Amino acid sequence: MPVSTSTLGEPGSGETAPSIDRTPAAGVETGIYVCEVFSAIQGEAMLVGERQVFVRLAGCNIRCAYCDQPEALERQPGPCMLERRPGRRDWEVLASPVPVATVVDAVDILWRALPHHSASLTGGEPLMQMGRTVELAAALHARSIPVMAETNGTLVGALERLAPFLSFVSMDVKLPSVDDAGVALATQRAFLDTALAAGVATWVKIVVGPVTDPSELDAAVDMVAVAASRQPGSPPPVVFLQPVTPFAAVTTAPSPGQVLGFQERALRRYRRVRVVPQTHKAIGQR
Repeated sequence: MPVSTSTLGEPGSGETAPSIDRTPAAGVETGIYVCEVFSAIQGEAMLVGERQVFVRLAGCNIRCAYCDQPEALERQPGPCMLERRPGRRDWEVLASPVPVATVVDAVDILWRALPHHSASLTGGEPLMQMGRTVELAAALHARSIPVMAETNGTLVGALERLAPFLSFVSMDVKLPSVDDAGVALATQRAFLDTALAAGVATWVKIVVGPVTDPSELDAAVDMVAVAASRQPGSPPPVVFLQPVTPFAAVTTAPSPGQVLGFQERALRRYRRVRVVPQTHKAIGQR
């Protein structure tokens, strides 16, 4: 049976957290691997500053050098932390995998307790658990909760199935000189084309570092520009350059001069380019 623990926030507050369905998964095949469900401020790209409910799914198909969520890399049994009240970090801990219905209820509790912009499916790589992620997104969509996928932009087939239930896609474009993950630009091109063709509001995040290869950046920005030109009736995707936050194997951020140079280079190829660092790191929010 799942292990359940909770910390109720301020002593004597008198608040009672809503209950969550704790029915255990019948087996690995019937559950979804989730690390945590919580309410927080979005710190990256287009929705920076918005309040979202985050669902962090476990498992990733690549290994970025600067990954700051190593606990979410492996799709394997472990703790599933469910926040009971928005922003309180009063966790209830279950055993993952858990039923999709349990995750939906956990999101719904936070959603109803405080106005949120949307629910973010993040990771790890949320599209790795394709069938269960589609089931989860469809259930949230049915409750009129807008869903965003934060994705590394590599699993095109999964996106095709998930797109009908998505309102937003925040897609990474990986530069080998920065990520060291070996992601093919052709794969990312197909992913972006699929998202835009499906009519999902989509933007692109490119992490840049002190060793960014300018030719890789040029190719990535050109790819976005061409994809935008293929969908003239849709809002063109914004490119967000995100200076790398030192973590793990990455120890140095790009200099201010480098960041200015990267944006200048990108703007000469595509007009919709912004620089946004990880703002949640600046305010000390995980």
